[in-house]
Amino acid sequence: MEGNEELRETLVGMRQELDSLRTEAAHATLLLQALDTLLVVKENDDPFTGVFGALLPVFEASHAIVLVQAEEGSDELECTASSHPALLSLRCKADALLTKVLGGRIVTTLTDSALPDWLLDTSDDLSKSQPALYLPLGVRDRRGMLVLLRRPDQDGFDRAHVALARKFSLLASHAMAASRAHQTEAESHRLKHLTDQLTQSQSALAHRVNHDQLTGLANRAYVQELVDKRLSTKKDGERLALAFIDLDDFKRVNDFYGHAVGDALLCGVAERIQSQLRMTDILGRISGDEFVLVLDPFVERREISVLVNRVRDLLKKPFAIEGLSVKCSGSVGVAIFPTHGRDYETLRRNADAAMYSTKSTAKGNVTYFSKAMGQQMDERMSLEERLRNGFAERQFRCVLQAKVDMGTRRVVGFETLARWVDSEGVVHPPATFLQPAGELGLLDGITGMLLDELIQKLPTLNKTFGRDMRYSVNVSAAQASRPGFMRSIVRQVQSSGSAGNFMLELTEESLITASVFQTQTLPMMREAGVGISIDDFGTGYSSLSTLADITADELKIDRSFISSIHLRPRSQSILRAIESLGAALGIYLVAEGVETEEELHFLQDNTAITLGQGYLFHRPEFIDDLVANSGLGVHAA
Repeated sequence: MEGNEELRETLVGMRQELDSLRTEAAHATLLLQALDTLLVVKENDDPFTGVFGALLPVFEASHAIVLVQAEEGSDELECTASSHPALLSLRCKADALLTKVLGGRIVTTLTDSALPDWLLDTSDDLSKSQPALYLPLGVRDRRGMLVLLRRPDQDGFDRAHVALARKFSLLASHAMAASRAHQTEAESHRLKHLTDQLTQSQSALAHRVNHDQLTGLANRAYVQELVDKRLSTKKDGERLALAFIDLDDFKRVNDFYGHAVGDALLCGVAERIQSQLRMTDILGRISGDEFVLVLDPFVERREISVLVNRVRDLLKKPFAIEGLSVKCSGSVGVAIFPTHGRDYETLRRNADAAMYSTKSTAKGNVTYFSKAMGQQMDERMSLEERLRNGFAERQFRCVLQAKVDMGTRRVVGFETLARWVDSEGVVHPPATFLQPAGELGLLDGITGMLLDELIQKLPTLNKTFGRDMRYSVNVSAAQASRPGFMRSIVRQVQSSGSAGNFMLELTEESLITASVFQTQTLPMMREAGVGISIDDFGTGYSSLSTLADITADELKIDRSFISSIHLRPRSQSILRAIESLGAALGIYLVAEGVETEEELHFLQDNTAITLGQGYLFHRPEFIDDLVANSGLGVHAA
C-alpha cells in the first residue's frame, strides 16, 4: 500500500502545481489587462478605475477600495477609486488602521472605527466577519493602502493573492505618479519594462501549463487541444495518424538504476523521436512512459510506416546514461483518422489498444488498429474495473503449495500463492491478473491481503502441521527495491509473533539492486528473523558475489531446468553446477515444478537435492481445504 500512497502523493502534488500554474497564468493575464489600461490613461485621468475593475475578479471581491493620504502631513485619508460611488468623496481619520496596513499585515475583520459604519452594513453585502486584505501601495511620498473585501462565502486570502496584490500595488504606484504629474521618460521606461516582464512571465507560464516539465514535450491536455484543432479543419479525404508509444519494461529501469537514470532515458527517447519528425508533426508525453506521436499530413500509409519504423528502430539502440548502457524498446500502436476514429479520444484509445496488442505478441514492434483490437481493449478495461472492485472487496485469497522432502514425501514448508475469487465465485490463477493488477498499482495491497489471511490462520496451521513449518511469501523485484514496502511487510510478519517461520521469496532480478537491499532491507529482515529465498534461480542475472553477500537461506531451481531433466544433458550439467554452488554457499536447494516420476527419480538418483515442490506432490490449496485435507499425511508435532 505504501507504493500506492507515494504515487497518490506525487499525483496530488502534480495536480496542485498545475492548478497553481493555471492560477498564475490567469493572474498574469489580468495584470497585463490592467497595464494596458494604465498605458492609455490620459493626463489627469483617474487611472484606478480600470486597474481595479480588473482587480476585482482576480480576488473574487465585492469591493476594492484605495485610500491615500489627502494632504502632506495630514492624518486624513481620501479615497481615489472605488466600486462604490459613495466612497469617491469619503474622508476619514487614518487612526490605527493605517499603521497595520503599512506593516503589510493581513487583517481578518473590519472592526476599525476609522471606517464608516455603512461599510460594515450587511445590506451592502459586507459584514464585520467579512475577511479583508490590506496592503500598502507605497505611492511616491504618499502613504496609501489597498483594501480588498471578499464575498461572504469566501474564506480569506492565500499567498498567491498576497503576491498578486503587491504587483497591483506597484502598478497603482506608477499610475498615481502618472496621473498627478507629467510622466517622465524614466517612468515610461519603468512601465514598459514592467509590461515586458509580465508578458514574458505570461508566456513562460503558458508554456509550463501546456508542456511536460521533464522533456519539454506537449503534455496530455495540450496534445488533445492541438489534435482537436487539426481535426476540426480536416476536409474530406484528408487523413491524420496517431501513434501511441509505450516504453517496454521502463519500470524495471527505474527500479534497477534509479529514477535519475529513468528520467534521463525519457529525455533521450524524446530527443530521438523528435529527430525524425517533420515541422507539422506533434509529439507529446501523456504519462510516465507513454508518448503520443501525431503524423499530419500524410497521403499514403507507407509514409506512416517509414517514419514509425525508424522511430521503433532508434529506440532499440542502447542509451548511454551516466556511464551505463541502458537498453529500451517501444511498443507502438497506430490509429488513422477518419478510419479508426473522428476525434482525439477515440483515436488515442484505439492506438492504445493496438499498442497493447503489440505488447502481448511481440514487444518493440508496430501494430495498426483493427476492430478486433477494440474488442480486446473493451475486455481489458472490463478486467481492470473488475480488478479494482475485487481489490476493494478483498477478493484476493491465499493458497498454499507444499514443499516436501522428496525421499519421505514429508511436508517441510509452504509457498504462499495468490488466487482471485471474483463475485461470481470463479477462481482465477495468477497468470490472468497479476500483470494488470501490477499496472493498476494493486500488487502491494494484494500482497498485504495474502499475508493478512495467512497470519490470521497461522494458529490453525500450527496446530495442524506443527510449529516448525516455514511459509514463503513472494515479493516482486519492484517491491524488493523499495525499503519502505519491505519494512511494512516485515512489520506485518512480526505482528504474527512468529517471524522466524516466514521467508520472503525474491526473484534474481531483485539482486540487481543488491546494494539497496543489503544496506537497508537485509539487516531489517535478519534482525526480525525473516528468511530469504531466491526464486526461479538460473533465469536471472545474479552474480556469485551478490549471492554470497545476500546470504540467502534457500535457492529454488526454476522449472525450466527441472522439466524433462532426465532427457536433457545440458540441463543436467547446469543442475550439477547449481548444486555445487549451493553446497559452497551453504544454501539448501529446492527443485521447483517436479511433475513426473521420471523427473523425481533422476533428482533422487543423480543429485543430493532433497527438497522439491510441484504437482507431483501437492497442488496449491486454499488454507481451509488444506487443513481439512488428510491426504498430506502430516500431523501436529
